[in-house]
Amino acid sequence: MRFLIDENLPFSLVQSLRASHDVFDVATSTLRGATDKKIWLHAGAEQRILVTRDLDFPLSGSEIKPAGLVLIRVPESYTALQITQLFSKVMEDIAVLPFENHITVITPTKVRVRRLS
Repeated sequence: MRFLIDENLPFSLVQSLRASHDVFDVATSTLRGATDKKIWLHAGAEQRILVTRDLDFPLSGSEIKPAGLVLIRVPESYTALQITQLFSKVMEDIAVLPFENHITVITPTKVRVRRLS
């Protein structure tokens, strides 16, 4: 899969995903500090699944959309390791959870999935 990892997520998540996926890391790119709209459009142009903790992305009104959207909703107290482990656990269930063309919300207690309109 092709992911775009927002800068509000730990580098350990980027490293974990790079082992078997194509990953674009906003934090180490020229998009660092870019607006949500620019990140959204970049993910769409490259057909990447956008992974973020940010709720401000323009879900409607844009002709260019990412291949999917994954929102990680965890308490601020969560460590980089906890976030990476949570996402990795969800990735183990990927056959059941289609990231592409979906909005996936991952919390410590559940995962919700709906079509990306």
